[in-house]
Amino acid sequence: MIDVIIPVYKPDEKFTRLIKSLANQNRKPDTVIVMQTVEYADGYEWKTLSDEIRSILDLEGAKDVNLEVHPVNKNDFFHGRTRNRGAAYGHNPYMLFMTQDAIPYDEKLLERLMDVLEMKPEVSQAYARQVTDANAPDYIKYTQLFNYPSESMIKTKDTYAELGIKNIFCSNVCCMYRRDIFNFLGGFEDRVIFNEDMIYARKAIDAGYTVVYEADAKVVHYHKYTIKQQFKRNFDIGASQKMNREAFEGLSSPAEGGKLVKSIMAALIKKKEFASAFYYFTASAFKYIGYVLGKNYKHIPYGLKRKFSADPSFWSEG
Repeated sequence: MIDVIIPVYKPDEKFTRLIKSLANQNRKPDTVIVMQTVEYADGYEWKTLSDEIRSILDLEGAKDVNLEVHPVNKNDFFHGRTRNRGAAYGHNPYMLFMTQDAIPYDEKLLERLMDVLEMKPEVSQAYARQVTDANAPDYIKYTQLFNYPSESMIKTKDTYAELGIKNIFCSNVCCMYRRDIFNFLGGFEDRVIFNEDMIYARKAIDAGYTVVYEADAKVVHYHKYTIKQQFKRNFDIGASQKMNREAFEGLSSPAEGGKLVKSIMAALIKKKEFASAFYYFTASAFKYIGYVLGKNYKHIPYGLKRKFSADPSFWSEG
């Protein structure tokens, strides 16, 4: 009943751990669909990866799990389009989109997300809580706790006033969708640089469906971005919000970001982690600059847009 769809680019040991964990879930996936982004779709890399994944599944006692690996040319990768193609290869009523570096926290991830969708037919999607491990710096731990609290949430049209932009917050790092609603709503925006999950959540909620944050379903996932990487990432976020104005209309990202920065700065200073506080404040400033520039991407020359973006191939000249 579950297709797990994973876009992959240069997979590492985290991806191996992900596959092993999927094979050991209480509720195993019926099909794993890997969309492998390659420099050139010449067949060698994706066929090799297919053999490696199949071997892991078989060794972990998941011989009945179907596997498909499909190559995606790097120049043709888009956050929405690639996931839409992955969805089209599947046929099961539930689709779990994951990223290659999200590791299930325990063996109950799939069953907990599927339970939400099975028990509540009005739910279009349910996304998991992202937690850190012991190696994460404190500012990342605080950030994850701010974005992914320990209490679950149900998001509807009636919760916009209370939650603001968090009402459409949703993450394809680990999110299960109901296929019939996904098809009815037309899936993700095809050519989008970022936020395909939030854009879809806005569409689903405004159509009368419900988005659920299921805190008991957990994956270990976080990034230690450099300041440059955070600038680029937020440039793409700002550009995405500008390109998809209808999805973010009336919802303020800077206001929510300001709450986050104040909360984390207070926590770091209270613990007398002054070096971390200085780094976090500096990184947050560059994130905001990147975001503002992204919102104004139409006024930025082509060469600079490519330089500012984490995905230069997205931008076409002119």
